[in-house]
Amino acid sequence: MSTTNPHSTDNTDAAGFPPAPPETHQRAAGGKGQGAGEGAETREHQPPTGRDVTIALHQLRLSPANVRKQRDDQGIPELAALIRSQGLLQRPSITDAGDGTFSVEAGGRRLAACQWLVADGFYAEGQPIECRLYDSSHAVAISMAENSGRLNMHPADEFEAFALLIAQGRTVKQVADQFGVSVLTVERRMKLANLAPRFIQLFREGAASMDQLKVLCLVDDHALQSNAWDSLHEYNRTAYMLRQALVNDDEVEGDSSLARFVGIEAYEAAGGLIRRDLFSESTEACWLQDGALVQQLATARLDEVAEEERAAGWSWVEARLHTDYATMQAFGRERAKSRKMTEDEAKALDDWRSLAAEAHASIAALEDEYASAEEGSAAEEALAKRIEQAEADAENIEVSIAIAQESLAQWSDKQLATCGAIVTLSRSGQVEITRGLMRPQDRKAIVADLKKAGKPIPAGLQSASPGKGERAALSERLMHDLTAHRTAALQAALTENAHVALALVVHKLAAPIFASGYFQSTSPLKLSAHLTANTSLSSRATEYGDSQAAAVLERAREAWGDRLPGGDGEASMLPWFIKQDRATLMELLAFCSASMLDAMQGRERTASDDSDVLAEALGVDMADWWTPTPAKYLESVSKAQLIEAVTEARDGEVARLMTGMKKGEAIAYAAAKLEGTRWLPLPLRPMCAPSKA
Repeated sequence: MSTTNPHSTDNTDAAGFPPAPPETHQRAAGGKGQGAGEGAETREHQPPTGRDVTIALHQLRLSPANVRKQRDDQGIPELAALIRSQGLLQRPSITDAGDGTFSVEAGGRRLAACQWLVADGFYAEGQPIECRLYDSSHAVAISMAENSGRLNMHPADEFEAFALLIAQGRTVKQVADQFGVSVLTVERRMKLANLAPRFIQLFREGAASMDQLKVLCLVDDHALQSNAWDSLHEYNRTAYMLRQALVNDDEVEGDSSLARFVGIEAYEAAGGLIRRDLFSESTEACWLQDGALVQQLATARLDEVAEEERAAGWSWVEARLHTDYATMQAFGRERAKSRKMTEDEAKALDDWRSLAAEAHASIAALEDEYASAEEGSAAEEALAKRIEQAEADAENIEVSIAIAQESLAQWSDKQLATCGAIVTLSRSGQVEITRGLMRPQDRKAIVADLKKAGKPIPAGLQSASPGKGERAALSERLMHDLTAHRTAALQAALTENAHVALALVVHKLAAPIFASGYFQSTSPLKLSAHLTANTSLSSRATEYGDSQAAAVLERAREAWGDRLPGGDGEASMLPWFIKQDRATLMELLAFCSASMLDAMQGRERTASDDSDVLAEALGVDMADWWTPTPAKYLESVSKAQLIEAVTEARDGEVARLMTGMKKGEAIAYAAAKLEGTRWLPLPLRPMCAPSKA
């Protein structure tokens, strides 16, 4: 195809190529009155000159002399949209390659955008492209000049320009189409353009960051923006602190359990207002501004569920938006007995368990593949997605198993008459019902009535100690004699039955964890089991109830509690333990062992111990489980230790500002600077064990 050249008065040759530029002819003929050396020296200092030509798109190729080697293709569709709507405003700089094609020395992204328009069907392959033609001897100089002389548009200029286009009468959709960006992008730039002018100026001067501006966009009122900014010291104006200053205390975060339970649509339908974060990719990045309305809607939904539980026959039912471990520990706990399954139910449950085993085996195999995959490779990324999907599938199977097992629960009339239920919200925003709860006053009343009627007191309600004035039927000496023989026989038999021995150990560990209220062991195994999970930890660890570890342990405890059989004491549980397979007992053993692990110490360690070995084996990094908040650490150490922490996490220059601060200011400053750094104090850092020869 021949090229056309509307901007040039010169004619093209028969092959359709433009003639050599004038300077080429001069170089070939030599200059009048000039020696060869003198002419070369003169040309060396002359700036490159070119002329406008029109070249067919398929004749343009990216030049190997183009100095921009590293390219980012992400913006090509946006540039193509600009060319589609505005035309090619800046001509590419080219040289004649001498083989029927032309080398693009400057304008590689423009070339890529035009080729993108060909693939999109907007341009033909022979689309005429206006270019600037230079002599090939200037290729590198031209490419260098254009690329090094470029200055990107300041973001503030960009979003103010978008606002000007909207003010001229264009719609957001029209501007988005014209510049090849999404409607959301235009809306975000408009939001930034509407900030108080002082913040746009601070942004231009480098005194405010884009992250700070995005947070200030949470409110449209310029006065509120300024109040939030001015209420914080310069060192404390992080995105997090600005957000805290802008959002009212009674507003409810969109990703909270309360908001998820109520539902944003239901809240808006009830007339509630929402403050949205336009710059977040999450649909839950918003705040429900009427906290009272949220609680009212949540309570109404919980009351509906509570009515269903009352209809089931419980003596009392409470609906609570929030509960904590200490509150629930005040109740005794009865457990439902499981009715006998039908043949179809048993088969269905076996099928679900087989699927669960296959799912976990598949996850293990995928994790092995993932561990051996090349880091950062496409294969590693694909395996990560497959593992995520496999874990979701396994979780769905486990939920189905739990539902099937729950359907077998059978509460007796006696339990319904003496116990109750609490309906509340889980951390994920789901309804959580705890049944079979016995209030302390109910327990005392039941015991008193049984004694008055002369009826036996169930093991779960009575103390093992004989009543005052009662005399044992056999003497203490004789009891020791007889039971010693029995013990010897049990020991002898147990040495030959590993499965029963394992069941006995797990039973001994599990019984005090799942006992209701007062517990006194009746197990013949003299194995000490001291609980540390929840009770000891909650009294020592600040904000333990809100921690990730507490949530994990509580979920596991509830899951196992629902699987264990109901009954009136520890003895009735032992037959269930003996019937379980080894895998079940080993899983429960792991949880019970975890519940009794105690690595708490009153003094700093000077050497490693078994807890370090355990942490390494489990892959525990405390930075994933703990953060240095004021309540958990910063308020409990000296100012010097705060400075030391910030110095370690950031650098000495950042920490030096703390020297003249008061303690309260230093705590707030340290909290802001340590956020996201994964810094840990010495007691939480791993301590390496000395190597052994």
